[in-house]
Amino acid sequence: MIREPGPHARAPREVRLDADLAIAGGGLAGTCAAITAARAGLRVVLVQDRPVLGGNSSSEVRLWILGATSHMGNNNRWAREGGVIDEILVENLHRN
Repeated sequence: MIREPGPHARAPREVRLDADLAIAGGGLAGTCAAITAARAGLRVVLVQDRPVLGGNSSSEVRLWILGATSHMGNNNRWAREGGVIDEILVENLHRN
């Protein structure tokens, strides 16, 4: 069933941006990709539909970033994430 727009329906907003790379989704993968590309000198547009970045590990959902650091009970100190994810983990440990 297709409904007619209500009396207070908003018109879609169109924004034109010039970038080298467009990333859809501000979850961990999208955020890390955007940070890495920006550090490499690309002009990046990150499109996100939520008020916060991080996807499931955001303050909105509150799941931990675990990855290799705690996979199925593996507490091996040599198994760990690296790169931007590791930076986020370290910053989170110091802030919280």
